[in-house]
Amino acid sequence: MKHLSMTIFLLSALTSCTTNSLYTQPLAVADPAPKSISTATLYSTAATEKSGPVNVYLIPLNDFSEDVAAQMGRDLSKEFGLWVKGTVAMGTQGLMPMPSSQQFAAEDIFEQAKTVMQRLPEADSSTYFIFLTNRDINSRARNFRFQFSYHDKVCRCSLISAARMHPEPESSASGSQQLQSRFIKMTKRAIGQMVLNWERSSDIKDLMYSPIMSLDDIDHLGNRHPAISKK
Repeated sequence: MKHLSMTIFLLSALTSCTTNSLYTQPLAVADPAPKSISTATLYSTAATEKSGPVNVYLIPLNDFSEDVAAQMGRDLSKEFGLWVKGTVAMGTQGLMPMPSSQQFAAEDIFEQAKTVMQRLPEADSSTYFIFLTNRDINSRARNFRFQFSYHDKVCRCSLISAARMHPEPESSASGSQQLQSRFIKMTKRAIGQMVLNWERSSDIKDLMYSPIMSLDDIDHLGNRHPAISKK
């Protein structure tokens, strides 16, 4: 992503809500935005608020920055021609990691989110919900060691986790950019697969390449699928 606003927020704000949680891993440490940069500068000129149902809600869990979710919504709306909207953080009282594990089951998060999804005012039966977290995630079945993302077509939900996307060394500027790139690619893949019905590809240069088995796979993904049509 080349947007200045996304770069500033994703590098500095993703960590803002994580330090008090036992089960979260902070994203790459970066200097905050210079005080001389105003809020108007940080946010690109926002498109006029759309009417009708939201196409995709980005819902941060309470370990993920609300500012980042909102900015991602603006940038992805512009890129995809959809209405992608960030919300305030979702409460997770009572959410616990799976037994003998520090990982959280994606299904448990979706179960907790049912009421939240039903009460979002601009959602309808076609709205898709993407949850954003720093928690380490897996499925209840734990068929894999961990998962970068998890999707459920029945509840129209996806969960994107940054816990396993940390570069080494993550404190460097290039490492922060790498983390940003990984997280955005996985979020865009979720929209492509679950909202736009894009087919998976065997071309590693395609955003929809599959299967993704490692960080190296994510890093080699292209940033585009077929040209995104502007609506």
